[in-house]
Amino acid sequence: MSTYLYADDTPMLLSIQMVADPLGEMLWNFTLETGGDSPCLRSCQVYCGQTALREDILYLIPEGMGGSFPTDTFRYVAYDDLQGTTPHIRGLRRPIYEVLNEIVSIFQHYHDFESQLNQIVTGGGTLIDLCRAGSVFFQNPIYIHDNMFSVIALSSKVEGMLKFEYNERTGKLYIPLWLINEFKYDENYQKTLEYHTAAIWDNEQYPYTMRSLYVNLFSNNVYCGRLLINEIGTLLLPGQYQAAEYLAKYAVKLIEHDEVDSSRRYWGLEDTFIDLMNGVSVDNRDLQTTLSILDWTPMDAYLCLKIRNQSEAQSVRSDKALNNTLAAQIQGYFSFSYQKMLCVVINLTQPGTDQYALRQILAPLVRDSCMYVGISNPVDNIHAIQIGFRQADIALQYIIEENSSQWIVPFAECALHYIRSQATREIPVEMLADYSLLTILRYDKKHDTQYFSTLRSYLVNERNIPKTANALIIHRTTLTYRLQKIHELFGLNLDDDYQRLYLLMSLFLLHPGEYGG
Repeated sequence: MSTYLYADDTPMLLSIQMVADPLGEMLWNFTLETGGDSPCLRSCQVYCGQTALREDILYLIPEGMGGSFPTDTFRYVAYDDLQGTTPHIRGLRRPIYEVLNEIVSIFQHYHDFESQLNQIVTGGGTLIDLCRAGSVFFQNPIYIHDNMFSVIALSSKVEGMLKFEYNERTGKLYIPLWLINEFKYDENYQKTLEYHTAAIWDNEQYPYTMRSLYVNLFSNNVYCGRLLINEIGTLLLPGQYQAAEYLAKYAVKLIEHDEVDSSRRYWGLEDTFIDLMNGVSVDNRDLQTTLSILDWTPMDAYLCLKIRNQSEAQSVRSDKALNNTLAAQIQGYFSFSYQKMLCVVINLTQPGTDQYALRQILAPLVRDSCMYVGISNPVDNIHAIQIGFRQADIALQYIIEENSSQWIVPFAECALHYIRSQATREIPVEMLADYSLLTILRYDKKHDTQYFSTLRSYLVNERNIPKTANALIIHRTTLTYRLQKIHELFGLNLDDDYQRLYLLMSLFLLHPGEYGG
């Protein structure tokens, strides 16, 4: 069920620059002072000497009326060359009624735009509706792409815009992959991802794109995409920056709303990895873009980790310090939250990535944060991380079920335990083990002999006579005699590789606790 989306509770306010831009386009002569300019104006009034003045009002000062006006406190538009320290327009030598009509029209234009945006978000409108309304207001085409460079909204396709790639299977438009790859290494572009205010991306900064006014979209301080206004229809003006930021705020509101509504959801890096982890088919273009952004390749080697609180009720999501520390210390690191766990993919092909040093990095952090960590074996391509995360799951489950004193368990250390649990699902352990061992156990019990313990020690010590004799605290001659009797009584050929392996596996199946399992 979708949630109701409310209108914005912070109204659009105008700055002096937003008023000056339309007046300048009319070729009116005036002097503009914008030092300290910020959006704070709700409407305008003619100043007639009144004393009850407000900071959210723009005052129009007729000829000869500026002597008593506090020019260092309130914003104004003056007929005369009236100088003050607040942002203002002066020297606008035109009839007061003409100026008033134009400025009222400017305020009304912005307020109508604001009303339209509110109607879109409260009336079930989409990002496309938002882009179309913005395109009419700015007289330029607008589009929004997410953090995967997928175009999630577009006002219209206009000649001169960037040529997007179209995926027929998914119906998505994308920023071309070649451009994504170039942006990835472009320092100017990377710096712009941190901006929280509107800015210009000039074609002098990058030769393949037109001049654009852009605003980065942040949801809960996480970058989720970008809104761009292409300078194709009309010139972009300084006063439009604030309006663009206001439009972007509504875009974020719709994105956050649609992420809650399961019927519409925008893609991201995390979504691609969640689908890979769960074995869901991933669109190849989404995967290509994901790997390109991370500078990874499909055939790199990967390690998968799952980290959870020792208390199942608590989520790892809240422990940002742990995640940030790991990201700072481990090369090729990417993480995402899923079902109260922190899921981590580490690209082992990245320079400086050492899987053997990983445990040393994790140990103090996991101990201090009261976490458990399951680690997979390395997997040899990105599509195999489903198996990697399953191994990490198995390692975590081993810690929990066996009440292990270990906080960190690689899958390799519990693989035999998993093999035993899987092998005994249908066949009882006594029926899986080598029948010779059960025969020896019964013989020992009946004749008070020690052939079973002798055989186990001999196999565990890799048929080393001195080590086995020391382990059993018997003479070598006694050990040799017992081994000969085992061969005679039970027909075991301990020189046969397959029989020795089956016997060792059987010993583990019967007594896993004695083998660390």
